[in-house]
Amino acid sequence: MSMKILFVGLFLLAVCRCIQSSAAHYPTGKNRPCCLDVTRRDLSSKVVGTFYYEQPARSPCVRAVIFNTVNGPICVYPKSNWVQNVISSFKKE
Repeated sequence: MSMKILFVGLFLLAVCRCIQSSAAHYPTGKNRPCCLDVTRRDLSSKVVGTFYYEQPARSPCVRAVIFNTVNGPICVYPKSNWVQNVISSFKKE
């Protein structure tokens, strides 16, 4: 019985370490969304503010640019022309 408890304890410790190390990719206190899919549709008229986040591809997340909209964050294809134009306009401000 004690071997089972030891095994379960070590397993839970390993899981906690994995979760902690994956969370270390982002700044403390910031939870980044994970885009599993992106849209190529031009949503430039829906973008609000001047903040965006470039998400790298780390499974299960795909490479994406995340913009804020009135309805929440949207995940878009980073190489779309309209995405590059919006990012350029942010940099000019």
